Amino acid sequence: MPSSKLLRDYQKRPTFKAGVCPPKKSAQCLRYEKPECQSDWQCLGKKRCCPDICGIKCLDPVDTPSPTRRKPGRCPPAYGQCMMLKPPNYCEMDGQCERDLKCCMGMCGKSCVSPVKA
Repeated sequence: MPSSKLLRDYQKRPTFKAGVCPPKKSAQCLRYEKPECQSDWQCLGKKRCCPDICGIKCLDPVDTPSPTRRKPGRCPPAYGQCMMLKPPNYCEMDGQCERDLKCCMGMCGKSCVSPVKA
């Protein structure tokens, strides 16, 4: 059984959805709209919270340039057990994650997380 400190540290780790926000279209906005979201987790499914022409919206992400690339580092251990029968995966491969993040199994499905040093 992991210590409560390890569990708290793991829960503080930021996790992200796969892909990146689509490029912002170059068009003039006539009226700015109230933001739909403040974080990816306020968006349904795999949608990400992204800047759009007239505000911030939940949009379908686009793939990163090399979605099959494996990244260095190891996935952090997942502690606890998910109560969902089939938790959603927000990524499938490391290359779908931004910057140096890796696609790792967490308590409830896969998501993009900061790796631990190998």
